[in-house]
Amino acid sequence: MKKKTILITGSSGFIGNLFLKHALSKGYKVIDILRNKNRRNKKLNNLRKKYLKSYKSIFFSNLKEINPNLKNIKIDYFINFATLYKNSHLHDEVPLFIQSNITFPSVIIDTIHTKVDKVINFGTMMQHIHGEDHSPSNFYASTKSAFEMILNFYLSSNSKLKFYNLKFYESYSEIDNRRKLIPTLIKNYRNKKLTNIVSDKLELNIIHVKDIIKAVDIIINKNFMSGNYCLKQPKNINIKKLVSKINKVSKKELRVKYLNKKISKIKMSKIKILPGWKPNLNLENDIIRRFKDENSKN
Repeated sequence: MKKKTILITGSSGFIGNLFLKHALSKGYKVIDILRNKNRRNKKLNNLRKKYLKSYKSIFFSNLKEINPNLKNIKIDYFINFATLYKNSHLHDEVPLFIQSNITFPSVIIDTIHTKVDKVINFGTMMQHIHGEDHSPSNFYASTKSAFEMILNFYLSSNSKLKFYNLKFYESYSEIDNRRKLIPTLIKNYRNKKLTNIVSDKLELNIIHVKDIIKAVDIIINKNFMSGNYCLKQPKNINIKKLVSKINKVSKKELRVKYLNKKISKIKMSKIKILPGWKPNLNLENDIIRRFKDENSKN
């Protein structure tokens, strides 16, 4: 059986890179599209050496270079992990958000839409802050919604094409070093530093990256309707209660300060959970285990 080919963006990012390793280990052929600055990316270069026949990259310095390098390649699946994320933006950053989150993936879709079977696009539940469609919480989320409208144009012009917009609230992994709350808590615990938390009422809905990758596998291997799908835990994690549980099992205190700023409650959207998917990992127990592991290192 011929190996399927996956085209991905964002392979230098956290989730995209973990999926790249997963896909290569499963025997897929993978092509990624990268800016020229990533030619020296050690992680990607090491993977290229390890999977010499299965992994190749298309590098570009200008978006005009993408079409001629991609138009003659047969693609089975396109997965858009690429994103420029900031919770707020500066005026001068507006073109950067538009190029990264709208123009870049649109150039790719316009090149491949007649010869790809499935497109998986990663959005965010910040697009639905009031639990409704088209209620973005920031400029980043609005650009993700704008790209979805562009995807709908290609879907309407090609009845055989299937689009899946996957959305979640927060993500996490044991090797996570991003500037998110849980990795920050672990890092500050290790260094005996205080962590400021916006409110003692803060709740997060966090999905493990392994469960995100599982969702992609489901879409690739099963057939169901195009549309928006949500990945979420059945219950939010209350951060204050989590900190209390961690401190009960830890040798030293996880030091936090609650700022008691006004926050909005997570309003659960009506977006359907991806068919056949449910989170395997109990994130709260997994996070507490991470702090126990930190204790054993000392």
